[in-house]
Amino acid sequence: MKSKVTRTKISQCRICKANDFAEVIKLEKMPFTDEFVKKEDTGSEYIQDIEIAVCKKCGSTQNIYDTDMSDYYNDYTYSVQSSGFAINFMKTLAGRIRENYFKNRENLKVIEIGSGTGEQLLEFKNAGCEVLGVEPSEELSEYANNIGVKTITAFFDKNIMKLIGEDFKKADVVVTSYTFDHIPYPVEVLKVIHEILNDDGVLVIEVHDLELIRKRNEFCLFEHEHYTYLNDETMTALLNENRFEAETFDILNSEEKRANSLLVVAKKSNKNLPVKSDAAAQIKKLTDLNSNIQNSIKQIDNWLLENKDSLVVAYGAGGRGIMTIAALKNHDMIKYIVDKNPKSENILAPKSNIPVYGIDELGKNRADKILVFSFGYYDEIVKELGEKFGYRPEQFFSLLELLRT
Repeated sequence: MKSKVTRTKISQCRICKANDFAEVIKLEKMPFTDEFVKKEDTGSEYIQDIEIAVCKKCGSTQNIYDTDMSDYYNDYTYSVQSSGFAINFMKTLAGRIRENYFKNRENLKVIEIGSGTGEQLLEFKNAGCEVLGVEPSEELSEYANNIGVKTITAFFDKNIMKLIGEDFKKADVVVTSYTFDHIPYPVEVLKVIHEILNDDGVLVIEVHDLELIRKRNEFCLFEHEHYTYLNDETMTALLNENRFEAETFDILNSEEKRANSLLVVAKKSNKNLPVKSDAAAQIKKLTDLNSNIQNSIKQIDNWLLENKDSLVVAYGAGGRGIMTIAALKNHDMIKYIVDKNPKSENILAPKSNIPVYGIDELGKNRADKILVFSFGYYDEIVKELGEKFGYRPEQFFSLLELLRT
């Protein structure tokens, strides 16, 4: 992967094109979240510092590097398809959008950006919609097409109109879940979405909530793959300044949402609606977060040290798990990582090189304590591992508890 990746420090804000940043957070020597390696390939992983800055003009928080990850996303395989909670979230979201905005509409057309394995679009399809996915990973696109969700393998950018076909040149809904923050230049994409949406169309965006990152000290969500970090204030400003009106951040309640979810529904507008965010306040919040991050890393390291005589296993090989572990000094005190959907067999986590297995490993090589990184699915995980392998609730520990300072 190293030889295929290039990165360049940005000279302008991705959102307002100003060229004055306050650099607030630095995480040293961090990997990609999904670049798992075989034992013989250890040391070949992409490792670089992650540097986060706030634009002094618009207050938006962003990764100050552009990283070319075309090859990386072509092989990307992350999916939440086996989680009951995630599938219920997708079903509820599709139903709520249909009921609240298009109750009596026939032939509703829905496009998803970064559609993955197609489960979200499948729920829209089950609700009577025509659907189209846009997904850069060939493997995920193939899976989606095989389950009946029409998907094209591409990045969603200014060239997408040439690929989507006449049937979807206009759509009623454009949805993107945990993908919008992976887009290097969101303003360009918003222009394309505005062109595609019908006049009464809606845009649904789900990203990681910067305000929750700050409150929870979730430094693990600062990744090479993420370019922008938004909260309700900066998201509203971004949408309004690009002819979208932020309609609601409460289409789902907190129990229905996924962990760290900022979920907004915006209506297409034909005018700019400027809403400025307080850049100085955003900088102050992130400056304080930087010191809290260092404290959180120390707390997790200390917890591992306190439990050095126990067999500790990590649950969750997604971004939270991989990036948290990569930041730790004592990561070698974690025996192995389990995930319900490991990328493949005989793989190691990037940088830490801890082995990654399916959950059946917990039955073969029993853990004393299980540190759950996928805390949004914590209750589901505790229940399943208890029923399947006889683990007790007191053996589980949530990352969220260890992050608190």
